[in-house]
Amino acid sequence: MGKFYESIPTDLVDWIMKQEMFWVATAPLSGEGHVNISPKGLRGSFHIVNESRVWYQDLTGSGSETIAHLKENGRITILFNAFEGPARICRLFGRGKVYEFGTSEYDELIPVADRMPGSRAAVVIDVHKVGTSCGFGVPKYEFVGHRRVLVTWLNGLEHKEQSFASSIDDSRPLPHPGTSGAPNALKAYWASENTRSIDGLPGFSTALVATSVPVAGLSVEEICAKADPEKAKVRDEDMKVATKGRMLLRLREDVRLLLAFLVGAIVTMTYTRVLNAC
Repeated sequence: MGKFYESIPTDLVDWIMKQEMFWVATAPLSGEGHVNISPKGLRGSFHIVNESRVWYQDLTGSGSETIAHLKENGRITILFNAFEGPARICRLFGRGKVYEFGTSEYDELIPVADRMPGSRAAVVIDVHKVGTSCGFGVPKYEFVGHRRVLVTWLNGLEHKEQSFASSIDDSRPLPHPGTSGAPNALKAYWASENTRSIDGLPGFSTALVATSVPVAGLSVEEICAKADPEKAKVRDEDMKVATKGRMLLRLREDVRLLLAFLVGAIVTMTYTRVLNAC
């Protein structure tokens, strides 16, 4: 049975923070526009401020649908669901604001020490409704670890930005007009891929010309944490119990078949003897 709340219930906070991924859904105002759903991962990127406000660190990607939609209308839904343990789905309905890299709001929320490679914005959501439902139709999956490909690639783009910044000559024009960064580096990628949605709505703008150099305080190793050893240990124990249970069920079925065979054999022998006696 689904339930709705006006804010995030206290008993959901720990569960939300333990989830290894979440989904972000947004849409443009136009009925002809594309509804977008983006999966998000990486431990430590999502934060709960209080029962009515959350935010997440938005990393560089191949598009800017979420950002463009929020800039146009602010509507957003975040979804969490349990892949392990008791089934559960949780949706956070709200209105979001985008604070791009290089703004004071971004710097306040994400100091260098907490910044992930390729972080391009802080997305802040004021939650006005929370919905929970059973999630019985969601399959179980085992979390192994976060992928390293994205943050490793973004880390390389940021190193190009840092090298460029240390060698730049203010008397010469920038090699990539429209950005304050190096060619073939992070800001150039933003300029190429993140300025418009697929429906043509404005995406990133401030981050492209920010004078600050992108520096990540968190390493790839810190971000791409593997499965929690304690959780893995619990899963192993669960697997052992499940395996034993399956073996007992199989043994019980084998015993049933054997008993059925013996009963059939005894009945046949008895019937044969009765016929012979006649």
